[in-house]
Amino acid sequence: MRLTIAALVLLAGPAFAGFEDSGFSPRVLAMGSAFTAVADDLASIVYNPAALGQIRSVSAQTSYLRQFHAPAGETDQDHFNLAGAFPLKQELFGGTIAAAWLYTSIKNSAKDRATVFSYGTRGFAEFDEAGLELGGTLKFLNRAFASGGGGTTKPAADFGLFYRFGEKYGAGLSVLNINAPGFTSAGQRDRAPATIKLGVSESVRGFTAAFDLTKREPSLGHGPTTNLGTGLERWWSTARFGSLAGRMGLSLGDRTKTYNWGLGWKVFGSQVDYAMTVPLTGASIAGHAVAMSFRFGQSNPEREYERVLSQEMGYRKELSEALEAGEVKRWKLSEELKRQKDELETLRSQLVDKTTSEREAKERIKALQQRHQQSVDGFQKMQAEQKRLSERTKESLFREDWSNYLKAKQGGAPDGVLSDQVKRILLDYKDSGLDLSEANQELLRLLRSQ
Repeated sequence: MRLTIAALVLLAGPAFAGFEDSGFSPRVLAMGSAFTAVADDLASIVYNPAALGQIRSVSAQTSYLRQFHAPAGETDQDHFNLAGAFPLKQELFGGTIAAAWLYTSIKNSAKDRATVFSYGTRGFAEFDEAGLELGGTLKFLNRAFASGGGGTTKPAADFGLFYRFGEKYGAGLSVLNINAPGFTSAGQRDRAPATIKLGVSESVRGFTAAFDLTKREPSLGHGPTTNLGTGLERWWSTARFGSLAGRMGLSLGDRTKTYNWGLGWKVFGSQVDYAMTVPLTGASIAGHAVAMSFRFGQSNPEREYERVLSQEMGYRKELSEALEAGEVKRWKLSEELKRQKDELETLRSQLVDKTTSEREAKERIKALQQRHQQSVDGFQKMQAEQKRLSERTKESLFREDWSNYLKAKQGGAPDGVLSDQVKRILLDYKDSGLDLSEANQELLRLLRSQ
């Protein structure tokens, strides 16, 4: 009787194979697992390693998921993971390396462990307002069956492509478990099914929309499965309490259909996320997920912009003071030369009128020549200083301003901050005669994205 009950429990277990792409974090779940073309997130480790290169700061994350409905089918599992990413400097080998450890306990079925190492390029191929990135993952999968079989470890590999269209659009393609490793223990067989994922995304001013199509090969006695996922995310910034996010998504598959929603809070480089999975078919049990993540050394874009602007204004103040001091020196030198000219005229008059002796005149002329030489030396030094200052012309200042803007843009500053900076640049240089077409086009792009 006990054996019969145990057999029924095992048969009632999950209707899909192990090591599925069944969720990695609350953000992923809340967006309907549509994450193949969403960049700058540690979830790319298991969804599309090619998107890892967009992570620009050292990152770490831990997540816990309690799931009953995964994209691949109904389940009853607890999932826990630890992940981290480390960007490499462009001059070395531009990209981001990442590692993760995943643990999944499937009730009355198996315990899965995965050790994952990934790499995604940054700037692999650059085109006009577009770019292509590549990524790969090597992982070691271990499955221990609840029936007593244990510890089978097999290697597996993933490969991905990520294509950026301008500033807003992305497209991703990934193949997971390319070699589809199998696991056999105590008379039970299972496998990590090969999976292909295709996705697109759009990101505009804190708003992200994503769409994924996933196809899994047959496994565990079941036919192939197809899943459509779509998700929306919106971030709102606050003055003192960081940024808040709202998320929602749908996951529509052959075996399960779910509605998902979630929340996020980000402040000072740390982030907390929560998600709920609500089934549209099958057992009416909601799943939950929570996560904590950190981005080390990440600065506040608004504050960074304020710091750059403050430094720039300080430098311009010093430049203005130096120019004013130069003008004062020029005035003093002009006065000195004028006095010398007057003295020469007086001396010549005295010689003509013979009101002074020739010897006395020569001595005064010699002294006057020495003073004149000192004035000439001072004038030459002043010219050199004025030349150095004059090199900081309107054009060079514009180039510096534009370089600071590009740094703020690459650093992830919000579009609202970028728009204000471009408007200030255009206002400062509107009558300078410089070519401002690039700045005008950038402002037009920012206005269209609002």
